[in-house]
Amino acid sequence: MKTKRFSSLMAVLLSLVLMSHSLAASSEAYISLSKEQKIAVFEMEKSTGELSWKHEIETPGSPGAMAFSAAGDRLYVALKSKGGIACFALGENGEASLLGTVAIEGSAGYLTVHPSGRFLLSSYYSEGMVSVHRILEDGRLADEPVAIVETDERAHAIVSDPKGRFVFVPHTRPNSIFQFRFNKDTGALTAGDHPILQREEESGPRHLWFHPSLDLAYSSDEQGKAITGYELSEGGALNVLETKSSFPDDYLEKGSTADIEVHPSGKFVYIANRGVNTIAGFRVNEENGTLALMQQSEVEPVPRSFNISPDGNHLVAAGQQSGKLVVFRIDEGGLLHETQRLDSGGSPWWVVFRP
Repeated sequence: MKTKRFSSLMAVLLSLVLMSHSLAASSEAYISLSKEQKIAVFEMEKSTGELSWKHEIETPGSPGAMAFSAAGDRLYVALKSKGGIACFALGENGEASLLGTVAIEGSAGYLTVHPSGRFLLSSYYSEGMVSVHRILEDGRLADEPVAIVETDERAHAIVSDPKGRFVFVPHTRPNSIFQFRFNKDTGALTAGDHPILQREEESGPRHLWFHPSLDLAYSSDEQGKAITGYELSEGGALNVLETKSSFPDDYLEKGSTADIEVHPSGKFVYIANRGVNTIAGFRVNEENGTLALMQQSEVEPVPRSFNISPDGNHLVAAGQQSGKLVVFRIDEGGLLHETQRLDSGGSPWWVVFRP
């Protein structure tokens, strides 16, 4: 009798181990397809980085920017065509159910879940504003935002520092970054000690990404075709360290930068270059935050968005114009090695891995 019970227990434990191994062996990349009103979900085999189509999620409008909850069980999607933000609940196998949508006067161009997990932050390019929604216990958004703040035209992104104390909003047209203090209890945004960091003319800070462990951040400068490093002060102000071109020296045509991301290790930064259609990789000097160009990697036209897998081993870049994805393996030195090109669907707008 004891032997049978022991055997049954071992069988259950073995099945759980195998299930856990199976789940850990792959991850999911979500691609919003703005022309098809759906999100394409691809499964990535972690050992090779190979992507394969898994399923799709229909959206109640043209999807744009996306953001996951920290647990990966809720997906927030900006609706470009109708305005507002949709929230989906995701099961273990990726099955999605629409929990609801919230209406707002504008089309969000960027979404961020605050590090506390209690608020969703959104920026509005055309409307020149930002908003904060409380996240309810079931993951839905409260119908009314707890804060709406007018900033300036072309508010391109909204990003919190890793500790959740401050919030930053890059603006491409006025060449500035608005700097806020964030109240973790109420979600209120108040102007920081230095409310606006004014950048030089024709720089155009677009997206911003913080270093995972150091008080450093990096922006893509859209018009300047450059990358800028910043030091974060104790009071929540960004101070420019340096600006470097992210384009090849011999490229003289029109172009602009788009997305930017710091590697989970903090050792590398990658930036998307539109026009020349490359991902530029930089090595981070962890003593002073300065950058050294490592590589220019060819991608599909036009690289609006990319994302690094949570384990830091792969990067997936989407070609907004071509409707194709490029997959790269990231080696220990931060160099990108192309492993795959495949169709994504019409006008891929955003790429994000499920945590």
